[in-house]
This record gives sequence, C-alpha cells and structure tokens, in this order.
Amino acid sequence: MPDQAAALTHSVAVTQDSDGRLEVFGLGTDKALWHVWQTAPHSGPWSPWSSLGGVLTSAPAAVDNSDGRLEVFARGTDNALWHIWQTVPHAGPWSGWASLGGKITSDPAAASNSDGRLEVFARGTDNALWHIWQTVPHSAPWSGWASLGGVITSDPCVIVNSDGRMEVFARGTDNALWHIWQTAPHTGPWSAWASLGGVITSDPEVFVNSDGRLEVFARGTDNALWHIWQLHPHTGPWSHWASLGGKITSDPAVVDNSDGRLEVFARGTDGALWHIWQTAPHTGPWSGWASLGGVITSDPVAIDNSDGRLEVFARGTDDALWHIWQKAPHTGPWSSWVSLGGRLINDPIAA
Repeated sequence: MPDQAAALTHSVAVTQDSDGRLEVFGLGTDKALWHVWQTAPHSGPWSPWSSLGGVLTSAPAAVDNSDGRLEVFARGTDNALWHIWQTVPHAGPWSGWASLGGKITSDPAAASNSDGRLEVFARGTDNALWHIWQTVPHSAPWSGWASLGGVITSDPCVIVNSDGRMEVFARGTDNALWHIWQTAPHTGPWSAWASLGGVITSDPEVFVNSDGRLEVFARGTDNALWHIWQLHPHTGPWSHWASLGGKITSDPAVVDNSDGRLEVFARGTDGALWHIWQTAPHTGPWSGWASLGGVITSDPVAIDNSDGRLEVFARGTDDALWHIWQKAPHTGPWSSWVSLGGRLINDPIAA
C-alpha cells in the first residue's frame, strides 16, 4: 500500500473499542475496508493500516455491539447492505463479510437500541427511509427490511433519546429538516414524519446534551452553522432555528466534552479546522469561533477519547489522514496536527 497505509475515500468512521482504544475505518482504492487503531487506550502509538477486505461503494458506519464487539456496515457493489464484525470484544479476528440485502442509495447510519439490538438506516431507491435490525441483542438473526416512508435528500442521521427511543433526522425535498421516532423505547410503532423547518445545505448532525435534550446542527444557505434543539429532555416542543455564525464549507461534526459541553467542528473558507463550543454544560451562550489551523480537504470527524480528551480527524492537502487532539480533558491547549499516513481520495465511490 502507498505511504504504508490504505488509500481511503473522503469519508471515514471513527469509534471507540470497548477497551478504550479509538479505531478508524475507511475505504481503500481497492474498495476494501481498511482500519487503523490506537495500540493503547486513548493513546499512541497507532497501528499500521490493515485491510478487512470487501468491495464497497459507500462510506462505512461503525458501531459497538452491547457485548463490546465492533461492527461495520457499508453498501456493496450490488447496492445491498454488507457488514463485518469483531468475533471477540475489542479484538480480532474479524468475521467474513455478510450481506443484509436491500437496495440502498445513501451511506448507512447505525446505532444501538437501548435493549442492545443494532439497527441500521439508509435511503432506498424510492428515496424513502428504510431500516433493518437485530432481533436479539448483539446477534443474528436480522429482521427483513422495512420502510419508514418519507422522501429524503440526505444521508440519515440516527440517535437514541435519553428515554431510549431512536430518532432519525434527514433533509427533505423542501430542504427542511425532517424527523421520525420510535413511540416506545427500542420498538415501534414509529411516528409519522414531522418537519422542523429550516433550509439546510448539509447533512444534519445530532447529539444528546448532558441534560437529555437532542440538538441538531446543519449548514444554512448563508453557509453559517445553524442549530435547533428540544426544549425538554427526549420530547418537544423544539426551539426555533438559531444561527451560530461562521462560514463553513463542510458538514459539521459535533461531540460532547467530558464536562457536558457540546463542541462543533467544521472546515472554514480558509481550509482550516474551526470550532465553537457551549460555555456551560448543555446550554449557552456559545463561544466565538476559533481556528485549530491545518488545511483540510474533507469533512472533519470528532470523537471523545476514554480519558475525556476530544480528537478530530480529517484529510490534509497531501491526501493523508491527519488528527489533532486536546491535551487535557474538555479543554486546551490542543496538540499540533499529526499525520496517520494514507492517501485519502477526494470523491465518493459511485455504486
């Protein structure tokens, strides 16, 4: 492999193993899934890149099973959903690739239900939202595919409310934010689709505040960052849309600090990584925008280490994967940018 690593797509998935080590997944120029990981919890050095095989046509979605095993989902050349998983918690060997069928036209979004069953969402050929789920916690068999209706024009974004109910967000044909949710924890029936208004120009990103309220972020038509939030934990009504300013040129990435404050990252018009954060847990006011430097050429991906320090990953101008991290939990200063190698390609792979 070039540069001692896989050549990856523009999109990566980052998750945390059950032993506290971060692991990053992306597609290679051979369309296989490649991964790299911390060799110790919340620390380096990092492993070399390693291939998990497959022939894939979407960004991967990685999630941890309730028994501690990671599982990764992606679209195959047949447009079906494929998956691969660790056979023991936070370790190999990995399974072979297996098909979950379906015909999907977006990146998959995966999450764990409050009862431990994984569930995966994707847009179908009819532009409706479809889903499939494990019928028992962290195990097969899987259900058949079922439609949740709607007409969506973005990748779906899924999260679990603080009361255990899944909720999915996507952009509609009117460019407004739409959502649908389970009416009871980890089960149906599902609600009807409802509009949260707005006019958004990116995929939505959602996170749970430390007080249990969902908050959704997206880029607006003015290229500023906009957000909307539940006024009460796991329920409506929702706030009005509010601008956080800035001029962003990527999808936002949101994560929670270990002290309960949300922090959002995006690429600026200068190509640098910029961030903005709540100044108090689960509330405003928000800070001003601040630059973390670098020159990045992809959407950033943010995650919290097991010791409470945030870490952000993005592609650089040399097409390698770069990362930057807080030196202390939920605070600065931040490290310098460091390369994890590889050669990340600019365009998504067509199905």
